[in-house]
Amino acid sequence: MGDEHYGDDFRMVELDFFFITPFAPSCQVCYLLDNKHFRAAIKYSEAEHVFDKDFIVEMWSNLYHKEYSEGDWHAIPMKLLSTEKLPDSRKCISYFGVDLIVTCLGSFEFTYRGRHKDDPNFKWAKYLGCNGRLEIKRQTDHLTTYVQESKLSKVTHNIYVGNFTAALEAHLNGFDALLNVSNDAPVYAKQLSRPIILKKLPIAFGVDVVIGENMILEAVFWLRAMSDLCSKILIASRDGHGRAGSIMISFIFAMNPNLTFDEAYKFVNDRHFVYPHKGLRESLNRIYIRE
Repeated sequence: MGDEHYGDDFRMVELDFFFITPFAPSCQVCYLLDNKHFRAAIKYSEAEHVFDKDFIVEMWSNLYHKEYSEGDWHAIPMKLLSTEKLPDSRKCISYFGVDLIVTCLGSFEFTYRGRHKDDPNFKWAKYLGCNGRLEIKRQTDHLTTYVQESKLSKVTHNIYVGNFTAALEAHLNGFDALLNVSNDAPVYAKQLSRPIILKKLPIAFGVDVVIGENMILEAVFWLRAMSDLCSKILIASRDGHGRAGSIMISFIFAMNPNLTFDEAYKFVNDRHFVYPHKGLRESLNRIYIRE
């Protein structure tokens, strides 16, 4: 880099990780859709030119979580929580944290890194390859409240997103069209006590499953047609978050050329808890090209 980049008064700020939790290396077990808390603290020398807000601390992981569904290694910014000065010492400790809702079954790794904003190089919490591990499992009985209780939310004037139980009760709630995108939670016309337009587009369970572009196109086409014909439409999957959410995001993105993927995701997520499947952003940007 060179002195002209940092300025004549630049002094490298050394930091050390004071603690990390979950620890790396360690093996933690949690369950799908758990809200997992990650915390790190760094220690550094007190000085006039050093401020806690100038430190960048990140989690580094291949974990699938609500805000990232690609499954590759990526940086996850950690928020500054607090800072304290150590008694009888010219040292400070700053605490950082991030909470992540885990969205995929499997085994994933994580570690932590940090640097001062003027330092181009990160310091890692541990040496290369010394990572923590997260084992994400299903709840023991496979029947969480996400499935047992009817959960649904209105997203547009006549389209709702919901779970398997909401789909089974569609006829009781006045729906005249149902799009079931689960491959593991079938709904049959004979289960419903009154006529309803029923469409099945089975998508495999797991946020790491890439939804095919032909399936996205078929779902959007059907929803567009039903939106003109029906007064109340339900998009349903087992839990009502991943597969149903991804199709709802796709419809909003397709029907609103002025929206970016992030804006379409936020529009849906503000109304119903959803997370996109792997590759959805790339697929939608390829199918529905923005200027």
